[in-house]
Amino acid sequence: MPKEQENSLQSQAYQYIRQKIATCEYAPNQMLSESQLRDELGISRTPVREAVSRLVQEGLLTVFPKRGIVVSGISIGDVHKIFEVRSLLEPYTLRTYHNNISLEEMKEFSDSFHNHALPCEDTCLQDFYQLDDAFHALIMRSLENDYLQELSARIQTQNFRLRILSGKTIDSRIRDTMIEHAQIADACLNGEWEQAATAMEIHLIHSRNSALSMLLKQSSIAGIL
Repeated sequence: MPKEQENSLQSQAYQYIRQKIATCEYAPNQMLSESQLRDELGISRTPVREAVSRLVQEGLLTVFPKRGIVVSGISIGDVHKIFEVRSLLEPYTLRTYHNNISLEEMKEFSDSFHNHALPCEDTCLQDFYQLDDAFHALIMRSLENDYLQELSARIQTQNFRLRILSGKTIDSRIRDTMIEHAQIADACLNGEWEQAATAMEIHLIHSRNSALSMLLKQSSIAGIL
Protein backbone atom coordinates (compact mmCIF):
# COMPACT_ATOMS: atom_id res chain seq x y z
CA MET A 1 0.00 0.00 0.00
CA PRO A 2 1.41 3.45 -0.91
CA LYS A 3 2.58 5.45 2.11
CA GLU A 4 0.24 8.34 1.27
CA GLN A 5 -2.78 6.05 1.23
CA GLU A 6 -1.69 4.40 4.47
CA ASN A 7 -1.38 7.80 6.17
CA SER A 8 -4.81 8.78 4.90
CA LEU A 9 -6.39 5.63 6.33
CA GLN A 10 -4.61 6.13 9.64
CA SER A 11 -5.95 9.70 9.82
CA GLN A 12 -9.43 8.49 8.92
CA ALA A 13 -9.33 5.86 11.66
CA TYR A 14 -7.98 8.34 14.20
CA GLN A 15 -10.64 10.97 13.48
CA TYR A 16 -13.44 8.36 13.51
CA ILE A 17 -12.47 6.81 16.85
CA ARG A 18 -11.67 10.16 18.45
CA GLN A 19 -15.08 11.55 17.46
CA LYS A 20 -16.84 8.50 18.90
CA ILE A 21 -14.96 8.99 22.16
CA ALA A 22 -15.60 12.74 22.23
CA THR A 23 -19.37 12.31 21.85
CA CYS A 24 -19.41 9.39 24.31
CA GLU A 25 -20.75 7.02 21.63
CA TYR A 26 -17.84 4.99 22.91
CA ALA A 27 -18.70 5.36 26.57
CA PRO A 28 -16.12 5.77 29.33
CA ASN A 29 -14.72 2.40 30.43
CA GLN A 30 -16.31 0.67 27.42
CA MET A 31 -14.36 -2.28 26.05
CA LEU A 32 -13.47 -2.17 22.37
CA SER A 33 -11.59 -4.57 20.16
CA GLU A 34 -9.32 -4.11 17.20
CA SER A 35 -11.52 -6.37 15.10
CA GLN A 36 -14.62 -4.32 16.00
CA LEU A 37 -12.89 -1.12 14.93
CA ARG A 38 -11.65 -2.70 11.69
CA ASP A 39 -15.17 -3.87 10.87
CA GLU A 40 -16.70 -0.46 11.60
CA LEU A 41 -14.12 1.36 9.53
CA GLY A 42 -13.75 -1.25 6.82
CA ILE A 43 -9.97 -0.92 6.77
CA SER A 44 -6.96 -3.09 7.57
CA ARG A 45 -5.20 -3.72 10.87
CA THR A 46 -2.22 -1.38 10.56
CA PRO A 47 -4.06 1.99 10.25
CA VAL A 48 -6.35 1.02 13.14
CA ARG A 49 -3.40 0.06 15.35
CA GLU A 50 -1.62 3.31 14.57
CA ALA A 51 -4.75 5.32 15.35
CA VAL A 52 -5.26 3.45 18.61
CA SER A 53 -1.63 4.02 19.56
CA ARG A 54 -2.03 7.75 18.97
CA LEU A 55 -5.18 7.88 21.09
CA VAL A 56 -3.42 5.94 23.85
CA GLN A 57 -0.74 8.64 23.87
CA GLU A 58 -3.48 11.26 24.21
CA GLY A 59 -4.93 9.43 27.20
CA LEU A 60 -8.23 8.58 25.51
CA LEU A 61 -7.68 4.83 25.23
CA THR A 62 -5.87 2.16 27.23
CA VAL A 63 -4.73 -1.11 25.68
CA PHE A 64 -4.65 -4.24 27.83
CA PRO A 65 -2.72 -7.07 26.13
CA LYS A 66 -4.90 -10.10 25.37
CA ARG A 67 -7.94 -8.32 26.87
CA GLY A 68 -8.79 -5.45 24.59
CA ILE A 69 -8.99 -1.70 24.37
CA VAL A 70 -10.71 0.38 27.03
CA VAL A 71 -12.08 3.89 26.59
CA SER A 72 -10.65 6.08 29.33
CA GLY A 73 -13.02 7.52 31.92
CA ILE A 74 -12.87 11.00 33.42
CA SER A 75 -12.02 11.17 37.09
CA ILE A 76 -12.06 14.02 39.57
CA GLY A 77 -8.30 14.15 39.08
CA ASP A 78 -8.78 14.55 35.33
CA VAL A 79 -11.07 17.53 35.90
CA HIS A 80 -8.39 19.22 37.98
CA LYS A 81 -5.79 18.53 35.28
CA ILE A 82 -7.99 19.82 32.46
CA PHE A 83 -8.68 23.08 34.25
CA GLU A 84 -5.09 23.40 35.42
CA VAL A 85 -4.03 23.46 31.76
CA ARG A 86 -6.79 25.87 30.78
CA SER A 87 -6.01 28.16 33.71
CA LEU A 88 -2.38 28.33 32.64
CA LEU A 89 -3.03 28.83 28.92
CA GLU A 90 -6.08 31.03 28.48
CA PRO A 91 -5.23 33.93 30.82
CA TYR A 92 -1.63 33.78 29.54
CA THR A 93 -2.87 34.03 25.97
CA LEU A 94 -4.92 37.12 26.80
CA ARG A 95 -1.96 38.75 28.50
CA THR A 96 0.63 37.86 25.88
CA TYR A 97 -1.04 37.50 22.47
CA HIS A 98 -4.00 39.87 22.71
CA ASN A 99 -2.79 41.85 19.70
CA ASN A 100 -3.76 38.85 17.55
CA ILE A 101 -7.38 38.83 18.74
CA SER A 102 -9.97 40.25 16.36
CA LEU A 103 -11.83 42.99 18.23
CA GLU A 104 -14.54 42.91 15.58
CA GLU A 105 -15.26 39.28 16.41
CA MET A 106 -14.94 40.03 20.11
CA LYS A 107 -17.61 42.73 19.75
CA GLU A 108 -19.98 40.19 18.20
CA PHE A 109 -19.40 37.87 21.15
CA SER A 110 -19.95 40.70 23.63
CA ASP A 111 -23.30 41.49 22.00
CA SER A 112 -24.28 37.82 22.09
CA PHE A 113 -23.39 37.45 25.77
CA HIS A 114 -25.33 40.56 26.78
CA ASN A 115 -28.39 39.54 24.74
CA HIS A 116 -28.35 35.78 25.19
CA ALA A 117 -31.49 34.26 26.68
CA LEU A 118 -31.36 31.19 28.88
CA PRO A 119 -31.61 28.00 26.79
CA CYS A 120 -34.74 26.03 27.51
CA GLU A 121 -34.46 23.07 25.14
CA ASP A 122 -31.72 20.73 23.95
CA THR A 123 -31.32 22.61 20.67
CA CYS A 124 -30.93 25.91 22.54
CA LEU A 125 -28.47 24.27 24.91
CA GLN A 126 -26.37 23.21 21.92
CA ASP A 127 -26.38 26.83 20.76
CA PHE A 128 -25.04 27.85 24.16
CA TYR A 129 -22.31 25.21 23.99
CA GLN A 130 -21.32 26.30 20.48
CA LEU A 131 -21.15 29.94 21.56
CA ASP A 132 -19.04 28.96 24.55
CA ASP A 133 -16.66 26.89 22.42
CA ALA A 134 -16.34 29.56 19.75
CA PHE A 135 -15.51 32.28 22.29
CA HIS A 136 -12.69 30.32 23.88
CA ALA A 137 -11.48 29.22 20.43
CA LEU A 138 -11.25 32.87 19.31
CA ILE A 139 -8.90 33.58 22.20
CA MET A 140 -6.80 30.45 21.75
CA ARG A 141 -6.36 31.05 18.00
CA SER A 142 -4.29 34.09 18.89
CA LEU A 143 -1.70 31.88 20.56
CA GLU A 144 1.41 31.73 18.35
CA ASN A 145 3.31 29.04 20.25
CA ASP A 146 2.77 25.75 18.37
CA TYR A 147 3.68 23.64 21.39
CA LEU A 148 1.10 25.37 23.56
CA GLN A 149 -1.45 25.07 20.75
CA GLU A 150 -0.88 21.31 20.72
CA LEU A 151 -1.33 21.16 24.49
CA SER A 152 -4.58 23.09 24.22
CA ALA A 153 -5.83 20.85 21.41
CA ARG A 154 -5.00 17.74 23.43
CA ILE A 155 -7.46 18.58 26.21
CA GLN A 156 -10.29 19.67 23.90
CA THR A 157 -11.69 16.14 23.52
CA GLN A 158 -11.55 15.57 27.27
CA ASN A 159 -13.21 18.93 27.87
CA PHE A 160 -15.99 18.05 25.42
CA ARG A 161 -16.51 14.64 27.06
CA LEU A 162 -16.60 16.26 30.47
CA ARG A 163 -19.45 18.48 29.33
CA ILE A 164 -21.46 15.48 28.11
CA LEU A 165 -20.71 13.33 31.14
CA SER A 166 -21.62 16.15 33.49
CA GLY A 167 -25.07 16.35 31.95
CA LYS A 168 -27.05 19.48 31.21
CA THR A 169 -25.75 22.63 32.78
CA ILE A 170 -28.11 24.16 35.32
CA ASP A 171 -29.74 27.45 34.33
CA SER A 172 -27.95 29.45 37.01
CA ARG A 173 -24.55 28.33 35.72
CA ILE A 174 -25.50 29.22 32.15
CA ARG A 175 -26.58 32.69 33.27
CA ASP A 176 -23.37 33.15 35.28
CA THR A 177 -21.28 31.94 32.33
CA MET A 178 -22.87 34.53 30.06
CA ILE A 179 -22.09 37.24 32.61
CA GLU A 180 -18.50 36.05 33.05
CA HIS A 181 -17.96 35.85 29.29
CA ALA A 182 -19.37 39.35 28.86
CA GLN A 183 -16.95 40.67 31.48
CA ILE A 184 -14.01 39.09 29.65
CA ALA A 185 -15.15 40.32 26.24
CA ASP A 186 -15.87 43.85 27.45
CA ALA A 187 -12.45 44.11 29.12
CA CYS A 188 -10.87 43.04 25.84
CA LEU A 189 -12.80 45.67 23.91
CA ASN A 190 -11.65 48.31 26.39
CA GLY A 191 -8.03 47.23 25.99
CA GLU A 192 -7.90 46.18 29.65
CA TRP A 193 -6.04 42.95 29.04
CA GLU A 194 -4.92 42.30 32.61
CA GLN A 195 -8.53 42.70 33.72
CA ALA A 196 -9.62 40.33 30.94
CA ALA A 197 -7.05 37.73 32.04
CA THR A 198 -8.14 38.01 35.67
CA ALA A 199 -11.79 37.65 34.66
CA MET A 200 -10.85 34.54 32.68
CA GLU A 201 -9.11 33.05 35.71
CA ILE A 202 -12.22 33.61 37.82
CA HIS A 203 -14.45 32.16 35.08
CA LEU A 204 -12.35 28.99 34.86
CA ILE A 205 -12.41 28.53 38.63
CA HIS A 206 -16.20 28.71 38.60
CA SER A 207 -16.41 26.33 35.61
CA ARG A 208 -14.12 23.83 37.29
CA ASN A 209 -16.11 23.93 40.52
CA SER A 210 -19.35 23.46 38.60
CA ALA A 211 -17.95 20.43 36.73
CA LEU A 212 -16.66 18.89 39.95
CA SER A 213 -19.98 19.45 41.68
CA MET A 214 -21.94 17.76 38.91
CA LEU A 215 -19.59 14.78 38.69
CA LEU A 216 -19.65 14.30 42.46
CA LYS A 217 -23.44 14.50 42.41
CA GLN A 218 -23.65 11.90 39.65
CA SER A 219 -21.24 9.63 41.53
CA SER A 220 -23.38 9.97 44.64
CA ILE A 221 -26.56 9.11 42.74
CA ALA A 222 -24.87 6.13 41.08
CA GLY A 223 -23.76 4.89 44.51
CA ILE A 224 -27.30 5.10 45.83
CA LEU A 225 -28.71 3.28 42.81
